[in-house]
Amino acid sequence: MPTLIMQLQCRLAYDAVIASIRDAESILIFGPGEAKDELKKRLEGNNLSGSIVGIETVDKMTERQIAVKIRHHFAESR
Repeated sequence: MPTLIMQLQCRLAYDAVIASIRDAESILIFGPGEAKDELKKRLEGNNLSGSIVGIETVDKMTERQIAVKIRHHFAESR
């Protein structure tokens, strides 16, 4: 039973993320583990795969490191 509850919680969390980024022009997915791959699949299932500009595995990052990574990624893509 705990696994089923965790799966439901994950689905709800992905749905909340997708709802908040639905109108984004570009989506960069990064983080540790497999959650980013599941989010990518969910985005593809919601016809948002065209907005995905990258998916990367990275270790735990501070907010400052995240901001620098995003700025760097989008500066290179111009």
